[in-house]
Amino acid sequence: MSKNILFIYNQVNKKQKTGLFRECTLDDDVKDIKEALLKTNYNILSLDLYHPEQLDKFVIDNYPIDFSFVLAEGYKNYPYTLYNGLGASRIRKQLKAHNIPYSHSSIESMEICRNKDYTYQKLKKYNISIPKYFVFNLKNRFRRKQLLHEIEHIGYPLMVKPAGGGDSIGITSKSVIHNIDELRYIIEYLRRTLGPEKIIIEQYLSGQEFTVGVLSGEKMYILPIISFPENWGIRYTETKNKEYRMYNQFNIVNERNALFYSLIDISVKSFQAVKANDIIRIDIKKDQLGNLYVIDINGSPALTKRASIAFMASKAGLSQSQLIMLVFYNSIVRNGLSPSKYLEDLIKPLQKKLKPYDHGQLMEALLVDTETE
Repeated sequence: MSKNILFIYNQVNKKQKTGLFRECTLDDDVKDIKEALLKTNYNILSLDLYHPEQLDKFVIDNYPIDFSFVLAEGYKNYPYTLYNGLGASRIRKQLKAHNIPYSHSSIESMEICRNKDYTYQKLKKYNISIPKYFVFNLKNRFRRKQLLHEIEHIGYPLMVKPAGGGDSIGITSKSVIHNIDELRYIIEYLRRTLGPEKIIIEQYLSGQEFTVGVLSGEKMYILPIISFPENWGIRYTETKNKEYRMYNQFNIVNERNALFYSLIDISVKSFQAVKANDIIRIDIKKDQLGNLYVIDINGSPALTKRASIAFMASKAGLSQSQLIMLVFYNSIVRNGLSPSKYLEDLIKPLQKKLKPYDHGQLMEALLVDTETE
């Protein structure tokens, strides 16, 4: 009998994908991801998630459910759960209560990745370089003297971003600030936009940015590493939405690049530090002296056609659909579910296209189909 797989997501149309709903997945992208899951020949049950009671009822009405592939970041009826860092872990807590294993990282890991202050604390504990920073709670008053004291330990310019959430919610072209008045402006903007949430005020890194995808299953794999052009500036929703049109300007970092092994070492250590599973994306940036710092870890990176993870996969010869099937396979195996022979036969040729990471060594060179750095 085919296993029942619950696919959970937050779906919106183009008009709805704005404001606090930017974390949600476009309807066409949901369709593509579901089609990829259907190729595994499992019975896929779909749920566009609005509220916790809906999930509980769906699970009871469709018993038994063997596994859940979770892309939802929260509950659409409670938009704050989509960005405050609590939604992804709460969904997994519900599934755990029903004894349903789930994809991507654990409850603890999701809480770490979805809260940038927790991410930084964990990385610092493992001696992974992070920007100098401090946390400001938007429920507190703007105290100029106290903030200036904190800033003295970092110096201008500063980068200001929400502690929770993803998809660059709350980040704009004005998020890099150069004086206390600009800081006041961005704090008031974030207070109006997000409410009484925490924000990160950190050292602005002016150097080049990189993004690294890590897949984990029976072996760990590093996807081809993207380097953004020099002077690309800060990446926020409006610029990220246009990046897919500019992929021809991005380079893939290979072993001839002096930073290649450093980027991989930082990424693997970060993966282990946050106790991640299945797939994550790590953003790394240089300061003006060329030192590398982790600036974000995404525990559930977008798997859409235009996403940077899909672009990385394409440089290893994997389609979006194949990447999704590989993540799905790794996740069910990790959770102790026996994959079908049909799925095994689908996955074996895909694994051969990737390079395993083994105790600090890359066993094969990156497989790329365009000019590399």
